[in-house]
Amino acid sequence: MIRLDMRQALRGLGRPAAYRIVEKSVADHEIIDTTVTTRMIDLVLHPMDARKIAIKPEGERTWKWLDGWTSEKLELGWTLFSEEGARYRIMGSTDWSQAGFYHYEMTERPNPDA
Repeated sequence: MIRLDMRQALRGLGRPAAYRIVEKSVADHEIIDTTVTTRMIDLVLHPMDARKIAIKPEGERTWKWLDGWTSEKLELGWTLFSEEGARYRIMGSTDWSQAGFYHYEMTERPNPDA
């Protein structure tokens, strides 16, 4: 199958923004947030299609789901904190790196620290 390089098409759709990347780990039976880094990421976000939300587990259907595309590889479980006060948790990913981008399923929740 031929895959087109979509990096050029994605460039300019979003605007690069600084995100603080946090990952959760468990130590001594406690959940600890560890800041990995702060990076400028060109992330294109839009609300997830209702059909995709309908097949999520029942308890997750009321969450605010987003589809995100970027040329940067991010890790499942990371939380991205934006400068505007939103936090996006990466819940799923699809590797489209041969086409020049990665797709992520994310949830958005208010940032309690903002």
